[in-house]
Amino acid sequence: MECKNIQNILIDFIEGNVPDDVKVQLEEHLLTCTQCRKEHKQTHQLIEELSVLEDKTPNVQLKEDFYTMLEQEKELITKSPLIKKPYSENNLSIWSYIKYAASAIILLGFGFLLGRNMQIQSVKNSEIAALRSELYSMQQTATTASLSIPTASQRLKAVNTINEQVKVDIKTVALLINTFKTDENINVRMAAANALSKYKESPDVRDAFLEVLEK
Repeated sequence: MECKNIQNILIDFIEGNVPDDVKVQLEEHLLTCTQCRKEHKQTHQLIEELSVLEDKTPNVQLKEDFYTMLEQEKELITKSPLIKKPYSENNLSIWSYIKYAASAIILLGFGFLLGRNMQIQSVKNSEIAALRSELYSMQQTATTASLSIPTASQRLKAVNTINEQVKVDIKTVALLINTFKTDENINVRMAAANALSKYKESPDVRDAFLEVLEK
């Protein structure tokens, strides 16, 4: 088994989605090829990192702490004694201002902490999205490359995998057209035709169907 074939099915191998005979050949190759072992390790690590990453919601404890501090401040204000009765109204007015000021300070602090937490979460979400995009790109490359593997069963699996995807790029559609027109296995060609039926509005796809029908 050549290195280019190994690299094309690394993800399927790691996820346990290759036939036993291919698995044995791949394992034997990894024992002797340093470069393929390195790529296998990097791909395996990327999949593991993506699987353990979880979306985290902003910490609700911040909101609870804010209301707790506000209640404590209100209790301190209401329990404070008025020293001189003639000035009780003025003192009450002063305490009201203090209460509002304290509440405003606490609210600003809460807003700062919440905003910072959301900013950190946004960065983490961006990192997760980047990892997912990278993994998807690797899977897309591996799947399309599998169309050139000599084994018909592997090519058929690659076509079915592409057919399950919601959207594919122009390059993948072109590979499907080529498979539909030239693959030696009738089952692979039929699977490619089924996958291409989702893109029948494409002029290239329509031309491919007409060309095959005219043969």
